[in-house]
Amino acid sequence: MSDTEQFSTMKNSDDLFNWFYDVWVKRDHNRIAGAFHPELSIFGPLHGAISAEEDYAEIVHTLANLLVDIDITKTHGVTEGDLCAVRLHVTGRGVHSDQVLDYYGQLMVRLENGQIREFLSNFDYMTMFEQLGQLPDDCLPICMTGERLQWVEPATSRPQGNES
Repeated sequence: MSDTEQFSTMKNSDDLFNWFYDVWVKRDHNRIAGAFHPELSIFGPLHGAISAEEDYAEIVHTLANLLVDIDITKTHGVTEGDLCAVRLHVTGRGVHSDQVLDYYGQLMVRLENGQIREFLSNFDYMTMFEQLGQLPDDCLPICMTGERLQWVEPATSRPQGNES
């Protein structure tokens, strides 16, 4: 099957899940090539970060450096015409052995000419980054109070100077 025809047989959410699983779990990044329509529309948290398949490949490669031994299961799937949607459960661990990952997300696409024309990837990135230790625990409830997150250097990495 050629790269540009990989979705020509996609008929349902199972096919969408299999593509996503291959890319993220099996790390078959060759499945990205040709997956996205040249006039791709992106919605959700990745809007602005992705405009073409090259951008998606970079996101996959970048996050793959943070995620270890991930597994993805499909909890729900819906197919309606050229629209496919899946709800996914992600488990695994981060690059540090104490970082246990357990979060959910949704993926919805509209296919056109055998490629993804509209792409909505909406995962619980905040929980993922909390579990990776990059955001504080309970970050969302804290933000909902109106508090701002303050980024500070850890005390051990601050340069030592004159303490007069």
